Amino acid sequence: HRADDLPAYLVIVIVGHVVLGAFMGVEATSTLSTWQHIAIWVPLTILLSVALLQPIKGAVIGLQWAFYMHGFGGEHDVIEPHPGA
Repeated sequence: HRADDLPAYLVIVIVGHVVLGAFMGVEATSTLSTWQHIAIWVPLTILLSVALLQPIKGAVIGLQWAFYMHGFGGEHDVIEPHPGA
């Protein structure tokens, strides 16, 4: 089923807020060098993104199912032509 780009956008927003908040908290309370920040935040960002993408995609498809969208309503999606074509 189609989830398009919404799961990726949601993952970017969630991971961005979590990692940025954690980074700012660590930066305010400790004195880590640049390489230590890179060693912490880059892998954490990648791991959180990979871990959250599948559950969020499942949630988006579940919402589509609940609202009878994109093929779940018993009817095929109608592709409307562009008005200028």
